Amino acid sequence: MRDDRPVRHIRKRESQTGNESSKGSSSLPRPEPSEREIKSVVSRWVRDHRQRSEEFRRTFASLFQASELHVPIR
Repeated sequence: MRDDRPVRHIRKRESQTGNESSKGSSSLPRPEPSEREIKSVVSRWVRDHRQRSEEFRRTFASLFQASELHVPIR
């Protein structure tokens, strides 16, 4: 099925005005991900979605064929 990959959280940036004091001075700003990194993450999401959709379609097609319902397969 799917291989285990670490989950990467994408967060909405917090506003700079009210949250600076609550973070503390010890935290350093995280570098922004490069465009290449973003593209690779999004393309992996799209590829995984297409793969799951195809598996879903095949599963239901085989279920319908097993129950002798005729569904056209692309």
